[in-house]
Amino acid sequence: MKLLIKLFFVCTIILPIVVKAQCDSLHHYLGNGKTDVIEIGGNVVEEPPQFPRGEEARVTFFKENIKLPDSWRPDWITGKVFITFLVDEEGNIKYPCILRGLNPILDSITISTIRKMPKWVPAKERGVPVRAQINLPIKFGSDKKMK
Repeated sequence: MKLLIKLFFVCTIILPIVVKAQCDSLHHYLGNGKTDVIEIGGNVVEEPPQFPRGEEARVTFFKENIKLPDSWRPDWITGKVFITFLVDEEGNIKYPCILRGLNPILDSITISTIRKMPKWVPAKERGVPVRAQINLPIKFGSDKKMK
């Protein structure tokens, strides 16, 4: 019985606090006494946001802009950083947040690279620009090791 009480406590009190802390950047103070709470998930639009000039241009952008520390070799860490962010109605990147990271340094490099991206073509719903969530995996390391 004590085990059930402890399990209930962990699942209802502690776990939600830990999960919320990982993406707390989605709750932003607007400066007018209100908080803008962004819902994650369930965001399906007719036309999703697009990186300018397409997916190949996005891949090229990351290859050119992700800068590892000089002391690191690219094959030291292999895997993916999963990141989420919003593309607003004007195509601006908002609220980048790591969903699943590899390493604190690579996670921060990924967020800073996301912030450097040019404006996206915004999502559209019935021809009207709307904000939409994007989830991206960013690969690090060689493709041979990732198979």
